[in-house]
Amino acid sequence: MKKNTLLAIAFVATLLIHSCEKKSCNCDEQEIPIQEAPNNIIPVAAADSLYKNYGNSRVALIELSENVTEDGDTIPKDDANYKQTTRYVSFSFKEMKKYMAFIEQQADSANIEILQLRVYLGKYGKKVKNKDKSNRGTVFFNPAAEFVTADGTKDTVSFAIKKDAKGNFEAVTVGSVLNGSALNNKSGGENIQSLSENIGHEAPPPPVGGEDFQ
Repeated sequence: MKKNTLLAIAFVATLLIHSCEKKSCNCDEQEIPIQEAPNNIIPVAAADSLYKNYGNSRVALIELSENVTEDGDTIPKDDANYKQTTRYVSFSFKEMKKYMAFIEQQADSANIEILQLRVYLGKYGKKVKNKDKSNRGTVFFNPAAEFVTADGTKDTVSFAIKKDAKGNFEAVTVGSVLNGSALNNKSGGENIQSLSENIGHEAPPPPVGGEDFQ
């Protein structure tokens, strides 16, 4: 009887030791390594200098051209209709992570490597659904990859993803989408998945006193 009891105790002890070792191993595997700052990180003061340089050299010219009535009169700064220049565009961090995962997934489906994430400067038209965005400057993103051009040279170009009638995926340049040459199947069945992202919030200078770039 004692022998059976000792065997049972030894068995339970072995299980506990194995369990503890396993947990310790999992904990070690779950440790997140500390990331070093990438080479393209700049000091806060340098970022503030870039912000100020834009404000000193661009803002006045943009606001001067934007704040003119149809009759040619200048809209004064204290007028409610005066439009301030866009100084930043904010994007949801969570949505941007989804976007990055999406474009990587799309690129993998077409077996192409994303070399760049480009930020294009843009401007909304006068007549848009959201009046706050009317004539306001903005930015949009698009991934870029290496393509062989018509003359045989290689160039890095923004792209979209084409799905043909058979369900095959192919990366095509945005230029070929815009001029129509990407859709070469007259019988149809092809479609284009855009990879451009623009759902952000445009705003004038941050209204938070001295707590942001000024």
